[in-house]
This record gives sequence, C-alpha cells and structure tokens, in this order.
Amino acid sequence: MTTNQTKNNILSLKAKLGKHRLPIIILILLSIPAVFLVPLLFGKDDQNVTIEDQTLRVLTVPTTPLVKETSYLRHRYYLGVVEPQRSSSLGFEVAGMIKTIHIREGEFVEKGALLAELDTQRLEAARQESEAQLIEAKATYTLAQATLERTRHAQKLKAVSIQQLDEAISNLDSQQARVARVKAQVNRINVDLAKAKIYAPYAGSIAERRSDEGTVIGAGQTVLELLETAKTEIRIGFDRDVSAELEIGSRFPAKVRNIPLTLEIERILPGRDQSTRVVQVIAVPVSSSVELREDDLVEVSISQQITTPGYWLPVSALTENARGLWSCLVAVPLEDSEKEQQATHRLVRRDVEILALEEDRLFVSANFDGEEQLVVNGVHRVVPQQRVNIHSLSTADFEKIAALDR
Repeated sequence: MTTNQTKNNILSLKAKLGKHRLPIIILILLSIPAVFLVPLLFGKDDQNVTIEDQTLRVLTVPTTPLVKETSYLRHRYYLGVVEPQRSSSLGFEVAGMIKTIHIREGEFVEKGALLAELDTQRLEAARQESEAQLIEAKATYTLAQATLERTRHAQKLKAVSIQQLDEAISNLDSQQARVARVKAQVNRINVDLAKAKIYAPYAGSIAERRSDEGTVIGAGQTVLELLETAKTEIRIGFDRDVSAELEIGSRFPAKVRNIPLTLEIERILPGRDQSTRVVQVIAVPVSSSVELREDDLVEVSISQQITTPGYWLPVSALTENARGLWSCLVAVPLEDSEKEQQATHRLVRRDVEILALEEDRLFVSANFDGEEQLVVNGVHRVVPQQRVNIHSLSTADFEKIAALDR
C-alpha cells in the first residue's frame, strides 16, 4: 500500500466520524441524569432492607449460668485379669509310655481323682525280681545267724579260732545289710509304680491335654493342665496415686462382659512391677453370681475426690482454639451505650483447661466473671464479638440438649 493510499483512508474515516458525532454527543448528555436519578429512586428501599437484615442477624443463643465448684470427683479406670487361685502343670515323675488318660479337656474333676497312668510292665518285672532277691537275702541272713551261733559254741570248746568267730559275725552283718538294701530297692520300685499315676491335687477343670495314649514321655514332662475354677481372683495394676489410698478389705465397682460386680481387695503385693511400675492388687468378687473365666478382662472404676476449683461444662459448649487449645463462648451483658439492634449480650471467647472428662460433660479450669453466661450449644453458628440475645435454660432444658448431643 502506498503513502497516498494510506492518507486517503485516514481522511475517509474522519469524514465518516464527523457525520455521526452529533448523535453520540446527544446520547451521552441524556445518560448523565439517569446515573444520578437511579440511586435517588431506589436508595431509600435499599437502606430499609439493610436495616431489616441487620435486625434479623441478631441471634438468640441458649445459655446457662456458670457455677464454680471447689472440687470434682475423678473416675479412674483400670483393667484387671481373671486368674485361678491355683493352676498346675501335671506330669509323671518317672519316664515311660502313657497307658491311659481318664479325663478330657474341659471336664471337672474332684480332688484325688485318677487322671492318667503309665505302662508299668517294666516296673512290675523289676519289682518281682527285687522281691525274689529279698527272699534270697533273707535266707542267706538266716543261714548267717545259724552259722554264728555254731561258731560261738565251737569257740567256747576251743574248736575254732577267734578269727573264725569274727568272720561269722561280719558275715551276719553283711547279710543283714543286704536284706535292708533289697528292701529299699523294692520300696523304690513301689514308689515308681505309685508315681506312674497322676491324681488331681485339688478340684478343678482340665484346661489342656498335651499328650495322648501311647506317647513315651520323660520325667517331669507336662501331660495335663489343671485349673482351680471354683475359686478365681482378679489381678489389677494400680498407679502410685491410687495404690497409696487402697486398703485390704476395700470394695469398688467393676464390670466383666458389661455385667456389673463388686470386688474386694484381698492382698496388696509389696513390690512394683519392673516393666510397668504399678502395684499389683489381688481382688476377689464379693458374690459368685457372675461366672468368671480365666483371662477375662475386668474393668475397674476407682473414684477420687480432687480438691481443685473449676466449672462443669457440657461437651457441646467446647470449641477448638489455636495451637491445640480449647475454649468456649460466654455471653457478656452489653452496656447501655452499646445496646443496639435489639441485642443484649456480646460473645467473648474464654480459654479453658480440661481437668476431667465424663460422658457428656467435662471439668475445666478457667477465668469467668460472675455475670457471664455460658453458650451451651450451637457455638458453630456464632463468632466472638457477635451481639446476640440469650435464652437462659432450665435444668430440664439443659438435660434435653445434652441428650440430643449424645
């Protein structure tokens, strides 16, 4: 495109704009009054709407008075384990092959009941042999006695020497010792035969059967596990603060499989557990109405009166604060100069320190003023410094709200 053509296009564009300049100026002049008339026409209604919205923003929150307590009851919970008072690993004191086991797992046995036997054929044969040796030893001893009598008579007649008399006396003593040795051998075999049977040392139930008939076992190897089920006890580990207040004979509530029962302290062990540093306490149930099994877990509740001032707050009144702290909202009465928009109180955040926690309430330490009202519910709908109205709840209303929160 040449320079002359560019100049001609610019001149043509200016000519077109000159033709429409007057209508554009007229349109701009007419729009200026409209800009000022619209706010004048609708400004009054917007102001009324804003005032109404601000009036609607004044919420009514449920509150309750703050009552300061001088102490609180702290509930501590511990776990105990049910144990039998006696448990035994039963086995044979001699080696051999199991011949018969008369009991099965889970069966109850009385004290002195025969539980198991070994095959005693070898022991019976050994006893017969020893009894024969005893007969032989007694016969030899009788002969030695007769020989000694004859030797003494002959020595009086000077028919034998004193050496021969001494040999007869020594032979008699030797035969007497042999008789005693063989008797002891027979007695030892009889003891082994008695030890080849297992009897129940006390009444209880068979918890485990580790071997069956035909098994060759060694001396002392466990065959049966016996538990004394008639008498059980609960072993509980308490920390230092609680154990210092416990006494033998004290009673406290507990639960096993959600069944309540009462326990009584029977023994307090003198030392501490090396790993957990707790004091072991042995307790027994006051009544036998609840069936306790070995290794059942028992939940124990211990109450302590803690002398510390504070306040009981519902869980619904708590709100999370910065850095992992907890706080609540309280309603502070407005001064006369601050009262506006139908609001009577202003919300203020108060930090609290939780000291104890129960099912639907907690005990806290905090600095509250006497005229402040605690916001018990709906803290997520309001913010600090917000102006509100309050609805003071009665005890019945407060319990209904707590039940709904649960």
